[in-house]
Amino acid sequence: MAADNTTMQQAHEHRINGQYDDALELYQQVLDENAENAEALWGMGLSLMNTGEFDEALEMIARAAEIEPENQLYLLDAGKHYTMLGMYDEARPFFERVIELDAGSKHGVEAQKQLSYYD
Repeated sequence: MAADNTTMQQAHEHRINGQYDDALELYQQVLDENAENAEALWGMGLSLMNTGEFDEALEMIARAAEIEPENQLYLLDAGKHYTMLGMYDEARPFFERVIELDAGSKHGVEAQKQLSYYD
């Protein structure tokens, strides 16, 4: 598990630094060990989005939100990515779920802001 955490941390660092190919390789290593690792799916999705692989990115982020339906960050990012692709009807339930979980959190406030654009 420690190696898994180290690999995940390195993957996040590569993603944050714009080294998406390196990040993707490390996220894949984690997913090879555990295909249901929501954090790795989310990170891979963000990395893929930055490389222009929008459909695959959205699948990864939505899958992370499905695995951890209480994780406001994954839900919010799924909603944002659907919105970015012009898929507003698909985005709305993600934002609504974030608000339902905790409207007062920073993610809840962001979800409310995102929904305000829809009215």
